Amino acid sequence: MFKKYIIIIAFTCGVFIEGNAQAWDWATSVTYSFGLPTGDLKDFVESSSARGVVFEARNLQSDKFSVGFSVGWQVFKDRLEGTFSQEEVDITGTQVRYVNTIPIMVTGHYYLGEPGGVRPYVGAGIGTVSSLQRVDVGLFQVSNNNWHFGFYPELGVYIPVAFDMGINLSAKYNYAVATSDSFDYSYLALSVGFAWLR
Repeated sequence: MFKKYIIIIAFTCGVFIEGNAQAWDWATSVTYSFGLPTGDLKDFVESSSARGVVFEARNLQSDKFSVGFSVGWQVFKDRLEGTFSQEEVDITGTQVRYVNTIPIMVTGHYYLGEPGGVRPYVGAGIGTVSSLQRVDVGLFQVSNNNWHFGFYPELGVYIPVAFDMGINLSAKYNYAVATSDSFDYSYLALSVGFAWLR
C-alpha cells in the first residue's frame, strides 16, 4: 500500500517537472519588497520599509532573454523630534515623515541555466518614478509630489515548483534622479514572491 503512494507521488512530481521544463512565453510575478533607504533618502527617512509590493510581467524572446515591465510601490516612514524647515518656515515638534515611491519601468533580463531548472538572472529597468514626500508636524503638513527619471540594476533567481509556478527572489537598487524641487530617491529592494509561467 505504501509503495503504491510512493509511485503515485513520484509520477506526479515527474509530470510537474516535465511541465516546468517546457518553454514559456510569459512570466508574471507578484513579490513582497523590503526596502533599505540609501543616500539622500536615508538622510530624510532613516527607517527601513517593510511595506512594498512589485507586479511584473516578462515576455521571453529566447531561452536566455526577456523584455517586459514592472510596477512597484514602496512606503517609507519615520518619526523623530526636531525642527523642520521648509521655505523659510521653521516648525518644531514630533515629525512623521513619509515617502511613497512608485517605479514604473520597462525591463530586460538575461537568464543563466536551462529551461525548467533553477534560473539565476541579471536584469535592469528604466522608466519613471512617482514620489510623494510628506512631513506631518502636529496639525501642519508639508508635501511634495514629483515625477523622476529612474532606473535599477537587478540580480535574482527563479526557482520552479509545481504547476508552472515558481518562487522569485531578487535584489534591485532603485534610483530616481533628483528634480528641480526634490532630492534623488535611492534604496535597495529585497523581494520574494511567486511567478506564474505560461
